[in-house]
Amino acid sequence: MSTPLYEKIYKYIIDQIKQGHLMKGDRVPSEKELAEEFDVSRITSKKALDLLAQNNIIERIRGKGSFVAHLQEENSKCSPNDMQSSTLTNSKLIALIIPDFDNAFGLNLVKTIEKICLQNNCNLIIRRTGGKTKEEENAIIDLVNSGVDGLIIFPVHGEHYNTEILKLVLKDFPIVLVDRYWKGIPASSVCTNNQAASETLTNYLFTLDHKEIAFLSPSPSGNSTIEERLQGYHIAYSKQGLKMKPDFLLIDLISSLPQNKEDQSDITLHADSQAIKRFIENHPEVTAFVVGEYYLALTLKNVLKKLGKKIPEDYSVVCFDCPEDRFEQPLFTHIHQHEEEMGKKAVHLLMKQLKGEKIPKHTVIDFTLFKGKSTAPKTIH
Repeated sequence: MSTPLYEKIYKYIIDQIKQGHLMKGDRVPSEKELAEEFDVSRITSKKALDLLAQNNIIERIRGKGSFVAHLQEENSKCSPNDMQSSTLTNSKLIALIIPDFDNAFGLNLVKTIEKICLQNNCNLIIRRTGGKTKEEENAIIDLVNSGVDGLIIFPVHGEHYNTEILKLVLKDFPIVLVDRYWKGIPASSVCTNNQAASETLTNYLFTLDHKEIAFLSPSPSGNSTIEERLQGYHIAYSKQGLKMKPDFLLIDLISSLPQNKEDQSDITLHADSQAIKRFIENHPEVTAFVVGEYYLALTLKNVLKKLGKKIPEDYSVVCFDCPEDRFEQPLFTHIHQHEEEMGKKAVHLLMKQLKGEKIPKHTVIDFTLFKGKSTAPKTIH
């Protein structure tokens, strides 16, 4: 295993002291100078200086810089192995910022992140934002100011980038996004292969002889997850040589978004239910639905029931995610996202960043199609 970059800088300063190039009270190169000399990020050079200060080899004075401490002769004898067994074993503080989570999606993700953090000697802070951009911004500012070593962020749904995340990326602060990513922003991310998953769902409906398939979801604007699911639906139609009807898209639903589920659940749920009802009445030829989120699938199910329609006798419904039940077949045929793998990968990527290693910008996780009670071969209405 190669030596972490921050350890190379640490050893370099130690050698400079041992060889007499740096004496007691001498100024040590700054984070910026070391970053340029070793061709690393400033977060890496800062880590090395922080470790030197923790071992009392240097003294860091705000506004002035870092200086060789009075105890340098004794402390400079610390070997990299000593450093690994003492300072490096100090636990790291990691924060997970997430809109919300439940047993449909997110609970296993959070459990896995906590588990893998513990295995890597890291303490975990969890902050829920309720899907609100301002809460996400405040959480980032508070946690960074509190001294967290790295962040795992499940970004909120929105049309615009969170500028606080962008600032962290530009500063090379250790950060990993989960569930979605932002085009044009070089932040590391871990996501399900949503395009392929949506194509798989749509193709499954084709195998049941459904051809008039609608797509229901929140707006894909500013959400790479929903955008890719919509793309997968389009691609499935294209590969079948069928023409997808644009008016089969109902992609402005809002009741499943965390901020709306919490603050105005009755209002947004009623609005979505009415929109779905009008859609069904205006498109009697539709026989199946691909639904971007589990809670929208529940809303659709409720609307169909009120209209006197049954699933799967009258309509087949597929969706993303569904609560697990060890004893019964799932309610919906759905895409099961591998939350455990996603959480494990996110922590491992963050650990690599903390060691100063370069990591991939976008990691795709596989998925599984689970067949539930909501699909059946097409019948004539």
